Amino acid sequence: MIPKLIKAFEQARNPKIGEQQAAYMKNHFPFLGLKTPLRRSLQKELFTPPENLPETLITLWELPEREYTYAALDLAQKYRKRLPDLSFIRELIEKRSWWDSVDPLASNILGYWVLQKPSLLQQMDAWIEDPNFWIRRSALICQLKAKEQTDAERLFSYCKKTAHESEFFIRKAIGWALREYSKTAPEKVARFINENRASLSPLSIREGSKYCL
Repeated sequence: MIPKLIKAFEQARNPKIGEQQAAYMKNHFPFLGLKTPLRRSLQKELFTPPENLPETLITLWELPEREYTYAALDLAQKYRKRLPDLSFIRELIEKRSWWDSVDPLASNILGYWVLQKPSLLQQMDAWIEDPNFWIRRSALICQLKAKEQTDAERLFSYCKKTAHESEFFIRKAIGWALREYSKTAPEKVARFINENRASLSPLSIREGSKYCL
């Protein structure tokens, strides 16, 4: 599958669009210049159930152009029940990390796992203390889609633990997590924000209070 995918993507390469995409991502990664609808159309014809899903994902992940990472994310989402364990999801989060890979992994794949097996949330208690801020961000946003199943106590405790941080991606994640939960429990989120205004950053407050204050 991978050689066929590489051939199809290379044939559709658009250097001008690729330069624009790379600039948007702060030039952290090169791009082939495939817009999402085209990329997904090309890969749809080639995606088959991999015999060794982890190996396939890692191979795609380590190819230089970012479109291969996006293809791996779509493949991981499609077969997320077949991923081996939480440590493998973490490995992907830590490889060539940026918001465009970390956020789908944390919200769609890690989030799915913790919803299916809430006991995994206990492992997030270690993640929120991790030196890697992408791991901390993942712990903050892994309940984005949990709605009524959100462990509110854990969510609020994570926001408190990281509220002092100056890292933009952590402050943004706090606000994002609070905003999403406020769609389900606006009064709880409003109370939390009001009680913790002194420690939360303006960015976190602005993002988190969009639907509840």
